[in-house]
Amino acid sequence: MVGDPQQLPPTAFFERIDAFDADEDADEYVDNESILDVALSVFHPARELRWHYRSRHESLMAFSNKHFYDGKLVVFPSPAPNHDDYGVEYRKVEGQYTPKAGVNLPEAQAVAEAAVAFMAEYPNRSLGVVTINQAQREIVTEEMDRLFARDRSAEAYRRRWEETLEPVFVKNLENVQGDERDVIFISTVYGPEQPGGRVAQRFGPINSVAGHRRLNVLFTRAKEKVVVFSSMQVSDVIPTETSRPGVAILKHYLDYASSRRLDFGTDTGREPDSDFEMFVADRLGREGFEVVPQVGVAGYFIDLAVKDPRDPQRYLLGIECDGASYHSAKSARARDRLRQEILEQKGWQLYRIWSTDWFGSPDREVAKLSRFIHELTKV
Repeated sequence: MVGDPQQLPPTAFFERIDAFDADEDADEYVDNESILDVALSVFHPARELRWHYRSRHESLMAFSNKHFYDGKLVVFPSPAPNHDDYGVEYRKVEGQYTPKAGVNLPEAQAVAEAAVAFMAEYPNRSLGVVTINQAQREIVTEEMDRLFARDRSAEAYRRRWEETLEPVFVKNLENVQGDERDVIFISTVYGPEQPGGRVAQRFGPINSVAGHRRLNVLFTRAKEKVVVFSSMQVSDVIPTETSRPGVAILKHYLDYASSRRLDFGTDTGREPDSDFEMFVADRLGREGFEVVPQVGVAGYFIDLAVKDPRDPQRYLLGIECDGASYHSAKSARARDRLRQEILEQKGWQLYRIWSTDWFGSPDREVAKLSRFIHELTKV
């Protein structure tokens, strides 16, 4: 029996969709017990798969790892922790929510315009758009169709990606499970009904029993970047003791997207794991390179990372020593192949130093490593 209890269970949300008020709390749309729930109550202990490798930037999984998985997931770091093309971005929209229609037209227009601009700037990156409710999905689709009708490059982008496994999509929160794209745009829909007004604490499917799990699905769809378009600020969402967990999760994620306040994938401040790593870092420092030990976010840390002298915001090289991290792997396959494959998929250039070679002739190994780094700076 395989599954994730923090993702979406079966739902009856659309059984009465024709009669559903877009601004109605979703409490009555009770989530059904799944086979997975039954299995978890019977079979003990459950074994967890801990490696997360979809996200090419650690910040995309850092929020869910903290709030849903108790920090147990192994999330591999990115060599460019502060690059604008990756991670989570918050864009404030001066929009107003119309409860009767269940839409936020200014926000829909902002999302559609940003999608067209994205397609022109990043033709080789796939895109998905997710709205919190169905009414907003429909209005975003209409706005995108209207803009595509007069923008040939955007229409060409859409047609080209339709021939791949990752066509452009616009979906609402209930329908996005299982999808993944390079970049995900999120329209949070809700906001004040008049400029400067108060936000009513009614968030449709987020208010359901499993609203927090729906949000977890949404927040983990992107491989490279999430852009949150919202007419709300953090202070506009006010959880109470009786609120469903999804309301608090929404507030925390808005805070995370706007402030990026979570510890992830830069310099951790951790000391090197071994004297061997300290020796290597010291010798590289004497060669004029800036070296940071233990770069990572959760469960896995690269022993040493060399900063790119041309761009201090990214790492030029990751150095793996056969120290504590190496020997902690439970299999040779994980230790020698899988970790390296995942890191290289995320853009890392890796270099391995064997302790026997180092202590046999440190000067020779430093010279080899120094030449390798200088070659990388010429690329």
